[in-house]
Amino acid sequence: DLGVRSETVSLAKELAHVEAFYLQNTEAAIEILNEALAIPNLYDRSAALCKLELGDILVFTDAIWDASLLFSQVELDFKDDVYGHEAKFRNARISYYAGDFDWAQSQLDALKASTSKLISNDAIDLSLLITDNYALDTITEPMWLYAQADLLATQHRYPSARGKLDSLITTWPGHPLEDEVLMQLAQMALAENDVDTAMVMLQEIVSLHFDDILADDALFQLADLHQNWLNDVDAALPLYEQLLFEFPGSLHAIEARRRFRALRGDDTEL
Repeated sequence: DLGVRSETVSLAKELAHVEAFYLQNTEAAIEILNEALAIPNLYDRSAALCKLELGDILVFTDAIWDASLLFSQVELDFKDDVYGHEAKFRNARISYYAGDFDWAQSQLDALKASTSKLISNDAIDLSLLITDNYALDTITEPMWLYAQADLLATQHRYPSARGKLDSLITTWPGHPLEDEVLMQLAQMALAENDVDTAMVMLQEIVSLHFDDILADDALFQLADLHQNWLNDVDAALPLYEQLLFEFPGSLHAIEARRRFRALRGDDTEL
């Protein structure tokens, strides 16, 4: 009713997000954000948020280098600000999608080097992914295939993503990326409401890749699915307990402990 104006920019950004990622109407989303960015004397921080959102939508449409240009603008305008750090991470992610893993890692290392910078869990996860799986030997194609599949999954092009992942596993059976492949397959299955397939993939990580970095994530998600999707408290309780005993340093430990106590009856609040 009010139109896209300085007072409604935050609403316009949220509307664009819904249009792009929930309704798959990227043209309408891009139009909304371009209209917002054309507002005279738009507040710098509002413009930065719109550019970050527009960049994400351009990645979704496979225009990754146009997205990188927008992220670079935000990074330059907000060098010592959380917006700049977020833009730097998103640019690093584009380098990863493009197969330039050395450059992506250097950008992530720069983010982690300063304690004054807030680095998201996503950035930490991407850094660990590259560190643990890239340049383990002279063969870099598995990592490149995985990055391509990751981009396709981000774009909701799930059949194409599965094709890349299947090719990776078939060509390089037992590769260290196998737990990441299983996690990616689980997340795509959940996005399509295929809970049974997701649980099979997560259970395989827990059973066969217990020493890998995704084991605690898989265990927590498996417990969460039993609790909140299947309403099977009896199955969820031992999984939370297993996480607490075997992964006490996990980022999920605090929430797992809270849920475990609540399900056991120590707490009346969930």
